[in-house]
Amino acid sequence: MKHISLNPIKLIVLLLLFLPATTFAQDEDESLSELAQAQQAVRKKEFLKAEHICRRMLARHPLDNDIRHLLSHALIFQSRFSEADSLLRRVLESDTNLAGTYWYMGLSAERQGKDLVAVGLFKKYVSKTPNPLNVNMSAWLHAASGYRRMMRKEGINTAQFDEMLYLYNQYLEAMPTEVYSDSVREFIERVKPRKPAHGQKLIWDETGE
Repeated sequence: MKHISLNPIKLIVLLLLFLPATTFAQDEDESLSELAQAQQAVRKKEFLKAEHICRRMLARHPLDNDIRHLLSHALIFQSRFSEADSLLRRVLESDTNLAGTYWYMGLSAERQGKDLVAVGLFKKYVSKTPNPLNVNMSAWLHAASGYRRMMRKEGINTAQFDEMLYLYNQYLEAMPTEVYSDSVREFIERVKPRKPAHGQKLIWDETGE
């Protein structure tokens, strides 16, 4: 029988090929993989699943603000606002310049019906984003729509009316063909003639002309 000898280096390469991939996974790679899973769960609206994944990651990386932001998202969309707000305040204490914190705080305030607070937070998100090209342009829509909801309930004054139109126009300029663009343009044309005089408020439920 003929003896076959292998070069030691080739033998090592062959052995490596048959080892499980997880042998080489580092903690950081595992975290990235879990983060991707959590993000996918959020996209699928599986918020409880996303929460569980985020909490596992936070057990290893308790100060990771990307994970804390994602966890706050999962909590907000489960209507667990107190937990989300508490988490976001802790992130804010660690870094007041993280734009994403203001984004998630804005989402939380918006879903709690705190419209004026939400407007301020979405504007803060825009101002805190270092590169304007990285701004989530729907922030303009969220902020303007906060004023719009206020208009329907307690009313908005002249300055708020003007800012609402400014914010909507910023959104339209940035996203002229986005799904809500046409309805926003229609609303602007309908509301323009209703601008309140100084010292007065516009309360309009958008019915009638």
